[in-house]
Amino acid sequence: MHDQTPGLNPFLPFGTYIPDGEPKVFGDRIYLYGSYDRFGQGYCSKEYHAVSAPLADLTDWTDHGVSFSTKAVPWSDADLYAPDALYRNGKYYLFFCLSDGTEGVAESASPEGPFTNARQITLNGKPITGIDPSVLEDGGRVYYTWGQFHLNMGELCDDLCSIRPESVHTDVLSNAPGREGFHEGSSLRKLGDRYCLIYASEYAQADPHNGARPTKLDYAVSDAVYGPYERRGTVIDNEGCDPASWNNHGSVISAGGAWYVFYHASSNNSAFSRRARAERLSVDVAAGFIGQAIPTTNGFLQTLRPEQITSPVHACRFFGGAYVTETPDGGFPCVGLRSGAGFSFSPALFDGEAYSLALRYRATEQFRVKILLDAVCVADESIPGSGEQSEFTVRLQPASGTAALRLEIADDGAGTCAIYAMKLSRAN
Repeated sequence: MHDQTPGLNPFLPFGTYIPDGEPKVFGDRIYLYGSYDRFGQGYCSKEYHAVSAPLADLTDWTDHGVSFSTKAVPWSDADLYAPDALYRNGKYYLFFCLSDGTEGVAESASPEGPFTNARQITLNGKPITGIDPSVLEDGGRVYYTWGQFHLNMGELCDDLCSIRPESVHTDVLSNAPGREGFHEGSSLRKLGDRYCLIYASEYAQADPHNGARPTKLDYAVSDAVYGPYERRGTVIDNEGCDPASWNNHGSVISAGGAWYVFYHASSNNSAFSRRARAERLSVDVAAGFIGQAIPTTNGFLQTLRPEQITSPVHACRFFGGAYVTETPDGGFPCVGLRSGAGFSFSPALFDGEAYSLALRYRATEQFRVKILLDAVCVADESIPGSGEQSEFTVRLQPASGTAALRLEIADDGAGTCAIYAMKLSRAN
């Protein structure tokens, strides 16, 4: 029974945790530069991995290995937080920040690294402090944003490691009362002739417009690079992808003739162990508007087929305390499955034929599971428990058309259960 379908969310191998992703198109490939979480640990680590896919096939991602690590940072051995990248004058530049608040830039002849010659970002000859750098080259100038709660912006000198003092603007975005709800993770992009800032947002509708969990990526636009910026809405909200979802970080890009938002979602009932995800976007470049996307199973696939649903990790929503984790034997089960808990997927296209749904699970006691399609219960099964991994198969007869598959525990008995994998196939 297969555990992963290429192209579905999360689109990297289940054991690869790359949050804070900044997508960039270099040549005929799209590269994602992000932090690197380790399962069961806190935010980030001491290395980055560059990953990429051909524009012609965004389901075919390659992990190029370690692109940069703190071993290459002469002034610190702190953890590496969110990066960004830039191609300029025949070289690729990686802008990085560390958990001690320092920021730097390194360079490479290749977009996947390794990046070397690390040097600090300075202002007036002194190292800047902050997190989450972003860079945009526009009209020959290179603009740099950084900061948490209050966004700073300035223009880099030709050395790409010092900021022109006269160019610095502070509070471009802010989480102050009545402002844009800026939390962190700025990403400066162009949307037609307008400048667009994507950012992790704690904006709340109720006054004073801040204080919400920063699970949203919001966006703000301006006719001038330094603003003023107008917050126009939310691009994606990862709430519901894990019971303990906390932050979000990512950006938007036009690639292969379509627009996408790259973002992350946590796992393991924690704010950590974050995986890269992507969604298609509706973007009106002329008007400077981005339609809000929702987390899906589909990722890079426009149509989801039933047989592509192979693992709870591909679910787009978890509820009732359910969450996915990682086990020492390389499994990625959904646990926390008690009465009323479960997970659901985006609508899949059924053709009216009968299907068999096979579940690979482990349970210490018998439990009941309900299978629903578009909130209609199509099966209610009691499944035995032995304490060992087992398989159970149920027959479904879905109507022709799209329907969202949902699994919900109806009664967890006195024991615990975990669902490792699943497979939908045509019934014999």
